[in-house]
Amino acid sequence: MSNPELLASTPAISPHIRGDQPGLLRHILNPGVNLCLWQRPSQPAIAQELLSLQTSALPDVRCSTSPDSFDQDVSTLLQQQGLDPLAFKNWRIDLRRVADLYFSVSKNRDVTLRLVTTDEDDCPRFHVDQTQLRLLCTYRGPGTEWLNDEQVDRAAQSTGAPNDEIIRHGEPNEFEPFWVGIMKGNAYPGNAGRGLVHRSPQISGSGKTRVLFCLDC
Repeated sequence: MSNPELLASTPAISPHIRGDQPGLLRHILNPGVNLCLWQRPSQPAIAQELLSLQTSALPDVRCSTSPDSFDQDVSTLLQQQGLDPLAFKNWRIDLRRVADLYFSVSKNRDVTLRLVTTDEDDCPRFHVDQTQLRLLCTYRGPGTEWLNDEQVDRAAQSTGAPNDEIIRHGEPNEFEPFWVGIMKGNAYPGNAGRGLVHRSPQISGSGKTRVLFCLDC
């Protein structure tokens, strides 16, 4: 079995690091890496809790957060939307676990917490975030779509071209539910023009609801 500590300290050989060990998320600090994706299994207890969430339950609610305040911040956001934090015990435990992995690489940067439920196509065009590091985990519904560096025509992307001109070949990759990804944006030092190109999945009219957790710095 792979040692997560050893894996995290091994020089990366790809801009996209994927695997089933949470320690690989630390590779995001390596030069040339713009996505680390922890491909973990779904968790039925959490999925069951989230079935109660309506599309309008968490309309992109957000706040500043930190390792010390995170648990209370999550509870406060839920309460502000009329939700009982005690009804989401397993989810809150998992959010904390995932957040700690992010805090370990975000250093002392200011972090914004977001919780979203939606049935809309939020960001349908392939784009690059103007942030340093973004964590995404879709707990319910389709996940974020993203492109390998070889698939991207960055000149087309940066000049506002449509999606079919941005994709050189193939189909987009997609986060599965419960997978945890940390991606670099254009604001990360030395990464301008090399952030991960991605978009929200197309779900409008499908009857599906996404439940999304995001951390930004």
